[in-house]
Amino acid sequence: MPEIDLGHVAQQLAILGICAGFIGAALWHLLVGSMHVLAHRLHARAARRERIAQARARALGNA
Repeated sequence: MPEIDLGHVAQQLAILGICAGFIGAALWHLLVGSMHVLAHRLHARAARRERIAQARARALGNA
């Protein structure tokens, strides 16, 4: 039965953990960024609808 080199296993696990951390951080950053973009678009859409509603109200008030 071959012996297991615990130092090598620990090193490989550490590398795997670091890589997983970087990948997780990148995915989290993409998720937060996409949520920010989505919130900005929804806010812009709501603001545009509000401006249209105000313009219609002014047009009806002047008619």
